[in-house]
Amino acid sequence: MYATIKRSLAPKDGFVHVVLINSYSTLSNKMISFDEEYTEQINLIMTAMQKDGYEIVDVKFNAGINDRVLFSESNVERFNTLIMYK
Repeated sequence: MYATIKRSLAPKDGFVHVVLINSYSTLSNKMISFDEEYTEQINLIMTAMQKDGYEIVDVKFNAGINDRVLFSESNVERFNTLIMYK
């Protein structure tokens, strides 16, 4: 995934830039749960960016509505992760 993202990253010029990552996950029926796959993937992307010399400034997260157009299951949630970087 990072190879695809890397092609679109802005050059290191001291300015703050953003990359938006859209992902989908199956909702848990628990009040609190841990999404291991999402956490691992976002961490891998952020770690690779930092190894390439980018500074992570902030991370914003937004959960979207169920997207039944793409998925037949009603318990699929869309996540947007905005990584701000220099």
